[in-house]
Amino acid sequence: MRRMTLAAAVAAASCASLPAMAQAGVDVVATTEPNAESTPEHAATEDVFEDAADGVRWSGTASGAALAASGSRDLDDVGSRLGVAARLRSELRGEAWRGLIEAVGGTRQLAYDDAPVLRQGFVEYTHGPLQLRAGRQIVVWGRADRLNPTDNLSPRNMRALVSDIDEDRIGTDLVSARLQLHERWSLAALHLPKLRASILPASLWKPLPSLHGDRVRAAGSTNALRLDYAGNGLDASLSAVRGYSILPAFAYAAGPQLAQAQVRVLGADFSASLGERWGLRGEIADTRFEGPPPPGLGDHFYAVLGLERHFDGGWLGLAQYVHRRAERPSPAVAQPDFVLRANRAVWFQNHANSDALYLGLTRAPLEGDLSGDVGLLQTTHGRGRAWFANLEYRLDDRWSLLARWQHFTGPAGSDLGALRKDRLMLLELRRTWGWQR
Repeated sequence: MRRMTLAAAVAAASCASLPAMAQAGVDVVATTEPNAESTPEHAATEDVFEDAADGVRWSGTASGAALAASGSRDLDDVGSRLGVAARLRSELRGEAWRGLIEAVGGTRQLAYDDAPVLRQGFVEYTHGPLQLRAGRQIVVWGRADRLNPTDNLSPRNMRALVSDIDEDRIGTDLVSARLQLHERWSLAALHLPKLRASILPASLWKPLPSLHGDRVRAAGSTNALRLDYAGNGLDASLSAVRGYSILPAFAYAAGPQLAQAQVRVLGADFSASLGERWGLRGEIADTRFEGPPPPGLGDHFYAVLGLERHFDGGWLGLAQYVHRRAERPSPAVAQPDFVLRANRAVWFQNHANSDALYLGLTRAPLEGDLSGDVGLLQTTHGRGRAWFANLEYRLDDRWSLLARWQHFTGPAGSDLGALRKDRLMLLELRRTWGWQR
């Protein structure tokens, strides 16, 4: 299932990318969840050759799409937009190695131009229990549904108009190693020399000529560890990240600034089967700033706990409780009010304590021609509400019609109310080709 961080979801604060249907990225740590890196877009596979020369196999997909949207994701009042986009994903695989490349491009109206065309490009080598990977990758962590506090290594282009919310993820350059310690235990280590920041909605930074919100890079390296357990009916992990946050923060010192803060994040997640139809998932993350926090922000804690129920016909119902707590330190240097407001919106810290209930209904993409999800995120104390829907209808093996809708309500100073200008309706017609040799 698709996942996303609560901070990146609403705090994209400005991007309102709440949920998603299936993880569309590469998780360098093997989990029991499927990931789109190994199962690309469903498409007809043409020109299939059963005999691969010398054990080398080449496969891939390419797609072209036309999109129409009711507005932008820049938190502005811009009207409808039309655009076209293209994707190419190809993999070359041998017995102990593989290479993958994915490129994405689109017209300026879709705001694809701020992110690199090369979304992924890496090589991987496996020898016994050890797997090594180097290059541009997308790392998706977390086992809770929809909202993932431990998903802290995958920046997003919060401006991009996409029908699948996980398609706005941006690849980052890194090297990783995963060691299978035991049949059920594995350990992954990652080194990111210059973690790039998420691209915030343009209305937050483009009016300020000195800021380049599409070019923010960490001042140093980021390192991460994750210990995974996969057993009968239970999957769980412990993780630690030390380095820089994927969310940038504003400051004012002789002019506006936008940079990534140094953080330490300790996290844990689990998913458990409670019989044939019921499941329980949870996730927590504790984030601490190293040094003074950015203006208006403080150390924060996320907790997510969800109960799911599987129904016949591929349907899944989900109820999830989300809690967040943030400290409120006094800034060392007085900052303009607009800096404090922007940071709290982006980092989802408009309130020192916030609670929300998420209700969702999903239909798996393998069950018939129609798939997707609809959901509601309701905060407590009347602080806001978010409705969303993501649907896909397969016209045939090559053509698909995709739709996305999101609607936010609440007081202007609330986390969801701040996203009222991010109300959006989007339609996409996609044509896909596939090959395997």
